[in-house]
Amino acid sequence: MSYAMTRPVATTREQAATGAQQSAPDADAPLVARAAAGDVRAFGLLVERYQRPMTALVARMTPNADDVDDVVQELFVRAWKGLPRFRGDAQFSTWLYRIAVNTAIKYRTRRRDENAMQVSTEDLAGGLDSLAGGPGGEGEDPLLSAERKEREALVRRAVLSLPEKQRAVVVLHYFEGRSCEEISQIVECSVGTVWSRLHYACKRLKGNLSALEGMA
Repeated sequence: MSYAMTRPVATTREQAATGAQQSAPDADAPLVARAAAGDVRAFGLLVERYQRPMTALVARMTPNADDVDDVVQELFVRAWKGLPRFRGDAQFSTWLYRIAVNTAIKYRTRRRDENAMQVSTEDLAGGLDSLAGGPGGEGEDPLLSAERKEREALVRRAVLSLPEKQRAVVVLHYFEGRSCEEISQIVECSVGTVWSRLHYACKRLKGNLSALEGMA
């Protein structure tokens, strides 16, 4: 069984699209301003808007599925408390992603529950195709389907076994579809550092996958 690791993409077209996105008005700005002034209802609307994407992100970074809701709740509490200090240097969504990544990392550091690899295949859908091969189609042969599920389980374990900072950039790039420029804003490091973390994460994933495959 082989695993194809794809190189992170940072084309001129992607950079241009990212720049356009960053220069566009922040659609969340009116609600953010009201929430920062203490408007609980405005913040509730922001929570509704970002509940699902934040849950998906946290699920991809948290080994124990039972912890996901707690991490999501904690990140929104942190966002609420931090809003008065939000200066608007980045878009609200970028700021919220940053809080989500940091909260997930800190929560895992506290828990250190490495044996609870319970993230579902659905949680890691999409990125698995980039990291482990192509998607399966309808009417797929049962043997191929079983092999794909086995591959997904191995990739899931390998991703979750990465060091926190490497896992963060892998999840944001391959599963969230974020450009290296966007990731650099979220994790607050240079684009070069993002590329470096992706490079070493992919090398580590190959080794982890080979080891896990040998144990299967």
